[in-house]
Amino acid sequence: MNLRPMLGIVAITILAACSSPGAPAGSPSASASIVLAASPGERLGALPGVEGFAYRASSVAVAGFVEGANATLDGDAEVEIVQASVASRGDEDVSIIAFTFPGADDTQSIDYFARIIDDMEDGLQAGSERGLGGSAYLITAHGQTVVLAPFGRADSLVFLFLAGPVGPTEDLATGILGAEE
Repeated sequence: MNLRPMLGIVAITILAACSSPGAPAGSPSASASIVLAASPGERLGALPGVEGFAYRASSVAVAGFVEGANATLDGDAEVEIVQASVASRGDEDVSIIAFTFPGADDTQSIDYFARIIDDMEDGLQAGSERGLGGSAYLITAHGQTVVLAPFGRADSLVFLFLAGPVGPTEDLATGILGAEE
């Protein structure tokens, strides 16, 4: 990942967070030059296209994720959102958050990532399993799956958080992590 696409993603995320919650992605208030949605199989920002899934920018899950992650890190680091989206397949939605720990080196980032996984295991009262070819950690409970995985690099390591129904969440994570750039 290089810096230019990441800056575009940050702009999209800021725009999505600042737009009114009731305004649909293609509303007149959205700038025509910034893409807030992608049809099934098309990429959106840093997220590669995955067959059968359509993306739309969404900040709905961001506040809860950031609040929980920052509480887990207890001031040792802050989470920065790179991109927040929802992927839809039929009537099933999967939340996707790409995040980083600004200013942290690789070792620190991996430690912070592990702490977030541990806290999610405690919160969901379910253990994580290494899955998706060893490239991600999955926590499954109550018909829902959370996937946490390293994703790429901007100024620091970028990680993915996906949450949604069992099946579609794993399918989407497999598609994203397996996409060739």
